[in-house]
Amino acid sequence: MRLLLVTTAFVLALPTYAQSPAAGATRIEYPSVAAALKELEARDENGTVVTHSDGWTIINEPLASSQWSFTPPDHYAYPAVVRRVIKRSPSGTVSVETASLCESSEAACSKLLAEFATMNERITQAVKAKGRQPSTVPPN
Repeated sequence: MRLLLVTTAFVLALPTYAQSPAAGATRIEYPSVAAALKELEARDENGTVVTHSDGWTIINEPLASSQWSFTPPDHYAYPAVVRRVIKRSPSGTVSVETASLCESSEAACSKLLAEFATMNERITQAVKAKGRQPSTVPPN
């Protein structure tokens, strides 16, 4: 649940202008989960934010509108990473492009991706709901 909250906060903080697609958004370009983690953690404080929550390592790259989620060692799909790239169209619709690198069993990896698909749907619904809310203007 905390992972969903962190992700939703990330998405809602995105600017409302159109995002350009991230290069290689359909695949993860690292040879292993460990290599991805090492490389991305080294970017901390260089426009990248690394946080740890409930054993998960979450790496946000705001300039690329992407979030990397690394499973904790006690997770059923460990070792695995899921990268989500948030895209906002000129009309304001939001989509979440997901890629993963999972070194666990096929069943565990499929289950992990299904959970992220559910979270992605919640994110897009939250963004839609936020867009439907009337703006409040303080009285003069």
